[in-house]
Amino acid sequence: MKRTITSLVAGASLFALAGAAQAQDLTFAGGWPPNSAPTAKLEEFAKAVEENSGGDVTVKVFPLSLLSFAEANAGVRDGIADITANLMAYFPQEFSHFNMLAEFSELVELEEFSSEMSSLAFTGAITEYVINSCPDCKEQIKAQNQVYLGASSTTSYVLQCVVPIETVADLEGKRIRAAGAYWARWAESVGAVPVSMSINETLEGLNQGVVDCTASNTADFVNFGFIDVVKYLYLGLPGAQFNVAYTMNRDSWNSLSEDNKEAMLKSAAKLNADIAYVYIEEARVGKERAPNEGIEYVEASDELVTMNREFIAEDKDAIAEIYKERFSIESGSEAADALTELLGKWTELTKDVDSAEALAEIYWNEIYSKIDVASYGQ
Repeated sequence: MKRTITSLVAGASLFALAGAAQAQDLTFAGGWPPNSAPTAKLEEFAKAVEENSGGDVTVKVFPLSLLSFAEANAGVRDGIADITANLMAYFPQEFSHFNMLAEFSELVELEEFSSEMSSLAFTGAITEYVINSCPDCKEQIKAQNQVYLGASSTTSYVLQCVVPIETVADLEGKRIRAAGAYWARWAESVGAVPVSMSINETLEGLNQGVVDCTASNTADFVNFGFIDVVKYLYLGLPGAQFNVAYTMNRDSWNSLSEDNKEAMLKSAAKLNADIAYVYIEEARVGKERAPNEGIEYVEASDELVTMNREFIAEDKDAIAEIYKERFSIESGSEAADALTELLGKWTELTKDVDSAEALAEIYWNEIYSKIDVASYGQ
């Protein structure tokens, strides 16, 4: 009898150990600092993964500690972390197709797409396009031993200045901090001087007069303290948005069961929505605070907005040519047309969204629920 009980206990213990062995503990390397709003959303993603997988998969978030944004791509490729927010603009050669698509975010400034919620529409459009219509994107990300989990767009970039800019002529010779190629092209087109400067150096650059303006998104107005220095913020130019992709180590992805892959995708839909929406919420905080700080927070003049939209209409074709010349990409024009069409669809889908939860449901229903988890990421 004693032997029988012992055997049963041993069997139960082995069964428990087998169950425990199936549980998977993953890591998320976040480049945002601790206590920031985006990091809080990463923690919510981790909770969603555990809940959606029934506890089979857990995620531990490492904010700005395990990997920086600059280290994230190689780190996830090599398995140092399992998941990350991958700023693909930092890796132009590895992710040329992704970066070309991200530059088409300038389209959101056109009259038919322009709104406070345009980043929600572009988030949906680029995620849907990459997952369903960009085999070259999938090849590039596979080459980095990763799987694409979607992306979020920041709010649109605006001029945040220490000097007034009321006309096109006022831009002549002004030194403008440019976050990337689009903003540098824009500055040169209006006779301004683009200045390459990291986001962390920009506050001091404005304060010391090194730059007259920064082209930055409306959430960074508060997040990086520009609200303490600038006197003028102009909506409507130069436009475009920064696209943050989420990627997962391919080996880690393929170690998941199909049910847990679906749980990961459901959680990714939430992450896309949460990060995109929190940028809008933070932008609203800045807009509310600006008048009390003596800051002129206004729409740019009609002259400036018209000029900006004319630039974008021409630049759309220029992007295709630039990426064809530099990276031999032949699909630029087709991608621009497809994203324009998708922006129409997603502008309609997101125009009445009033919460991140509602947005996540739209992303899930329209994109993620339709993914074949058995083949995705193979």
